[in-house]
Amino acid sequence: MARVHVRRHRLDRRQPPGVLVTAPLIAIVADRKTATSGAWVDIPTDGLPHTYVAAIEQAGGMPLVIPSLDAFLDDPDRVLDLVDGLFLPGGRDLDAALYGSAAHPANDPPFSLRDELEIALTRAARRRAIPVFGACRGLQVINVALGGTLEQHLGDRVDLTPHRDIVGTFTAHEVRLQPGTLLASLVHADAFDIASHHHQGVGALGDGLVASASAPDGVVEALEAGDGAFCLGVQWHPEERLDPEGLALVRAFVEAAREHAGARAGMAA
Repeated sequence: MARVHVRRHRLDRRQPPGVLVTAPLIAIVADRKTATSGAWVDIPTDGLPHTYVAAIEQAGGMPLVIPSLDAFLDDPDRVLDLVDGLFLPGGRDLDAALYGSAAHPANDPPFSLRDELEIALTRAARRRAIPVFGACRGLQVINVALGGTLEQHLGDRVDLTPHRDIVGTFTAHEVRLQPGTLLASLVHADAFDIASHHHQGVGALGDGLVASASAPDGVVEALEAGDGAFCLGVQWHPEERLDPEGLALVRAFVEAAREHAGARAGMAA
């Protein structure tokens, strides 16, 4: 992918004259895994796949990667004071205890600090009307943060193959959108194919959330806030299939973050 140069400043014509709006800062919480580089073997590393960062940059945002630390969990509003949007990427399964369940044998070992930090940031972002966008695990974080639950292993109920076939390889299947939803308005389509890699799904919907897309087998594939705010989660990986729907979603999120930044700048001016 060619390098994309993001203009650091621009005047947003929708904001009051004289208000300078920067390319919006987007917070992303890093996972912690072991990594090997040369002679350095199994070193604990805070990071995430570059595809998320690249997608936000291509959409006009400035990603800010936040490590999973107790200090941020103790004061999530300090993180949100610095940013204009919160992006929740994919990753390992959430700790089932967070939604009152015992872990399924198929679940990944959890990283509870990341789970708790993303949930705290999501709740605080919703209180502050900061745009939130979640991909795959990110959808699940939104749902759990707002009081919902997860179905821990779809393979116990439906054919898992369309959702996750070979671990480490994305599958493709169609999603069907609910008319009149934010999601449908962003991609201007009734259905399209997505990049999928998950074995869990939405159980009970969180407070104020509505389902906005589903797979042919009925599995919920997207949810969003019912109050019209930009709080959207998709159960797929838009960063892995950007053209055209994936990029449309990331761009819409970045533009919502830009508008939030402009509104905040206008109030401070």
